[in-house]
Amino acid sequence: MIFYLFLLLGLGFLVGRLFRPRAGKVGKVLTDAGLFVLIFAMGARLGADQTARAKLSSIGLSAFFLAFLSGMGAVVFAALFERLLERRKSR
Repeated sequence: MIFYLFLLLGLGFLVGRLFRPRAGKVGKVLTDAGLFVLIFAMGARLGADQTARAKLSSIGLSAFFLAFLSGMGAVVFAALFERLLERRKSR
């Protein structure tokens, strides 16, 4: 499994080097295509698993709260960090 990760990392590096002038555009297209394939594969796997379908509402609720609390934690941390920086500037 780790071999595939390094292989894909190396391929991405080569694509970036070969298409340097157009790397941004090629990278966006490849990223979008990879994202669509990933989402499709996740949906197909969830659709095929009966136990996952039965637990889909509780999984979705857990995912919502995890995302919400992560976002709130980031906002609180950013606000605290900003206050800390303002105090140091005023000294």
